[in-house]
Amino acid sequence: MPSSSGPEPKCVYNVPMASDTSKSPATLGLDPELALARNLQHLATFRHHSVGPMPMQEFTDAFLPSTPDDRDGFLSSRDAFRSVPAEAQWPASICKPLISALNKMTAHKSRCPGFVFEDAASRSSHPRRLGYMKPHICCFAADNVDLMRASKRSSRIEFGYAELFIEVKAHPNHDFFFDPPPEADANAQDEAVREVNLTFGQHIAYVTEVFARQFRAFYFSISFSGSRARVFRWDRAGCVFSESFDVRQRPELLCEFLWRFSQGSAASRGHDVTETLFRTLIEQEISIQLGVRGQQLSQAIRQHYLPGKVTAIQVLTLEALDAPQQTSRFIVSRPVVSPLSEVGRGTRGFWAVDVRYRRVLFLKDTWRSISSGLEGDTLQHLNNMGVRNVPYAVAHGDVSCVLPENGPASGEHEYQWTRTHKYTSRPWVCPTGPEERRIALLKHYRLILGPVGYDIRYFSGSDELLHATYDVLAAMKDALVKDSRLHRDVSVGNIILVRQGEKSIRTGYLIDWESSCNVDESGEAMKPGRAGTWAFMSGRLLADPDGELKPAIQDDMESLLYVVLYCALHWLPHNLNKKDLSDLISLFFDYRKPLRGGVAGGTPKLLNAENRHLTGKVTFASKALQEWSDTVMNYNAPLGDSAEAFEDKWHPDQLDAFWADFLRTRTLEQGDRVLNEVERPRGPVESSLDSPLSVGDRTPNPVAASAHEAAVDIPSTTGSAATCVTREASRKRRGRARTIRSMPQTKPAGRVALRRSERIREQRSRA
Repeated sequence: MPSSSGPEPKCVYNVPMASDTSKSPATLGLDPELALARNLQHLATFRHHSVGPMPMQEFTDAFLPSTPDDRDGFLSSRDAFRSVPAEAQWPASICKPLISALNKMTAHKSRCPGFVFEDAASRSSHPRRLGYMKPHICCFAADNVDLMRASKRSSRIEFGYAELFIEVKAHPNHDFFFDPPPEADANAQDEAVREVNLTFGQHIAYVTEVFARQFRAFYFSISFSGSRARVFRWDRAGCVFSESFDVRQRPELLCEFLWRFSQGSAASRGHDVTETLFRTLIEQEISIQLGVRGQQLSQAIRQHYLPGKVTAIQVLTLEALDAPQQTSRFIVSRPVVSPLSEVGRGTRGFWAVDVRYRRVLFLKDTWRSISSGLEGDTLQHLNNMGVRNVPYAVAHGDVSCVLPENGPASGEHEYQWTRTHKYTSRPWVCPTGPEERRIALLKHYRLILGPVGYDIRYFSGSDELLHATYDVLAAMKDALVKDSRLHRDVSVGNIILVRQGEKSIRTGYLIDWESSCNVDESGEAMKPGRAGTWAFMSGRLLADPDGELKPAIQDDMESLLYVVLYCALHWLPHNLNKKDLSDLISLFFDYRKPLRGGVAGGTPKLLNAENRHLTGKVTFASKALQEWSDTVMNYNAPLGDSAEAFEDKWHPDQLDAFWADFLRTRTLEQGDRVLNEVERPRGPVESSLDSPLSVGDRTPNPVAASAHEAAVDIPSTTGSAATCVTREASRKRRGRARTIRSMPQTKPAGRVALRRSERIREQRSRA
């Protein structure tokens, strides 16, 4: 229930997403052409992050607050859903009576007071196409319904305002999961859960978009299969799903859930209520950083600012927990980074205005692992140690569930944590795949840091590219020498360009130190295993699916080499045509294959180190850049006759000495940036690997493989679902796959062969 200590805080709806103003669609990460590949990736991920089936009454008691004894507004559950058919030929035949039952009310009673259920699926401009589809039914606060009805069908506004959504399938056999009978023993339960089918990937895609368009700590959704319902609770660690129940036979379960959902506070429905609306200006900072005016400045502003969508976010520093007046407020608008995966850190990044000091800073909103230290503490320590070219922390802290005016946080329940991990060992839990779950405990965390800048992909030419990446090498060296620390995620998304004074060349800063760790006396990381962004990992780490190798500074140096190569291939003149460039980028930066239950890669990078069979095809127009590339690759892995000359050169001091001398003695081109055309990616969007969490949902990763090829190279964790997707992708010829959702469904779509215990039960039911 709303806190008695103050008014119910308002929710922030329809949060802007990161955009690319040079492309259409402008929203990063939601290209409809990649919808099939994204759904495949969602399926692969959630086999490790789903927990259930939880008894429905236990689900409601665990995740929704109890309500007062006064239930005068509660509409009786008796026969509440008798008009909903047990099964149908079309989902629409279920949606219409279901919406009517959900919205039923009398003069003083209603099913879900203060909320309205609306048909959302029909409001799509292409309701049968992946990437354009919307949930069948969305629940909106009554105050927002008129806004929904007045919006354009082509908009995605429903995801910005939906309090929960309901996805409907025509037949009970189309359920995502198969619940074991109540009397089944543990062994039977282990075999009872059906492989999730492809429609679950679409359901997860809806949830992911809601998280991206709203400030959320968690979210509820409902799946109907005929008249059988299943409720889901999603947070950044995964999801807990309820048992399946028939709303015709047990209407009280859904009615109680909806009543308590409506009577709780916004926070109890999953909203992060520590934001309020405000206004901001950042034009001056953009002008300084990019050095642009007029129309170019106006276009750049749109990347950070959306009129009418401005938010004040509060950062409760650790020192402020007992002193609410120290809480810092920062104004943001459009993020430069939006989360593209439901599971993981869910990082948003904003340019933020500190109104008190009239300065522009960067706000990082993320969900951190409690097993690692605070990134803000790491940055403060690096700065105290004199490490060059790293950000400085202004404020940071975990996110409280209460607003400062309601008092300081106290106890673990006053902070925003994920809860999915708490239920992995309950007796009702069944496996959702052959592999063990990877569900972590995450805590909501915010960090304010400076300075702001633009990522390395905005470099102006060869000169700025090599100067800025040399600055990053200095940061890497300083961190190693002064703090015995490795970054472990050197990538294009983690290097920014910062204008300092009147300098024509911007300085490179190495950001995002959340995955960093200390090294031992031998120079190896204290923590084994891969971490970082797949495309830029070293070849040897990619080839280690078991995570037994310990990273070293040489791996970060190799990642920096790949950053330069990646940027040069995309935005500097060279001899490759579109097809050859696309093939090279796909093979070199994205190659992977399933191995021993994990994913391995790196073969193209390792082979290229031996014979340059890939990079040897590239000739850059800049002779100086070509010289740098050839030399550094020989430092990394010398070829044949040059082996002796470059022996022991792959060391940070040796690379530093060469690079510094090179910049002093060579003339690099300025302003030679071009846009090299690359074929549109069709494969799954790759996230970084840092077990058990993704650390790479900050930036879109270019993947050039087709959806068919990607399905083949996805880990075996996708199981039969991957086979279905592969066949579908082949049949649809790389995209524009249409959904089977609105077609008559007499057999479950995408259903896999039953396991032995399922076949036995099915035979018994026929008998």
